[in-house]
Amino acid sequence: MNDGVLTGIAQAIGDHFSGSQIDNLFRVARLQGSEVSTKWRRVHDVFVREQGRTGSGNSVIALLHQAVVPQSWAANPSEFESLRDSVNRHLAFEGLRVREDGRVARIKAATTISEAAALTSRRFHDELVRRGVHAEVFRYCRQELVAEDCFMAVFEAVKGLTNRIREMAGVDLDGGQLVDDVFGGSHPRVALNALRNETERNEQRGLANLMRGAISAFRNPAAHEPKILWHVSEPDALDLLTMLSLIHRRLDTAHVIRTRDAT
Repeated sequence: MNDGVLTGIAQAIGDHFSGSQIDNLFRVARLQGSEVSTKWRRVHDVFVREQGRTGSGNSVIALLHQAVVPQSWAANPSEFESLRDSVNRHLAFEGLRVREDGRVARIKAATTISEAAALTSRRFHDELVRRGVHAEVFRYCRQELVAEDCFMAVFEAVKGLTNRIREMAGVDLDGGQLVDDVFGGSHPRVALNALRNETERNEQRGLANLMRGAISAFRNPAAHEPKILWHVSEPDALDLLTMLSLIHRRLDTAHVIRTRDAT
């Protein structure tokens, strides 16, 4: 199997199982474990080692037949579907998919991201719709949501937020400097409320810190690290995009102060 496929499946396993559970999966699948500390890297290490030893992806199928067992997920069917869909997005490129009964079956191989996405439920996008996420979030990462690419959806959505802030304030800055210049100080360029008292000023500072943290934690690492080394799980992506939706709603009612000397 292609290394990108192995990585994606390993990340899906790492998102849905604890370290001890992963070690147990190795045991019941009769695979020698790994000493790598990070969960998904441990799974990936086993996949690569076994594929190099046997010349096939049988170790992946063996592990999936132990991990994606419907009976084991009876109390949490949504997690079962989340795991199955996450795995199938990557297996599709190898002409494989995990069926509802948890068994791996042959299908026509996908050659594009859109073809692979068509084989899943697009649960990621649908969950954001259910949450009522702001249209600006969808505007900046619609293609990534359709492909259910959590990494790039987060990356593009945070870039979209900074772009909207620049357009509102009419400045050409980025990152924390952008947030500080636009929302900081006693006379900010953009006021998120009337700033009439300490409570409202604290709210302004708190929301600015939220924006600064999102940009620092999610955009900056993605801009400097290869995608394969910087993984975003689906639950984390959903929560972050929901938080960005809150920020966009506050920007909808924000007041742009045209001069820094305004009172």
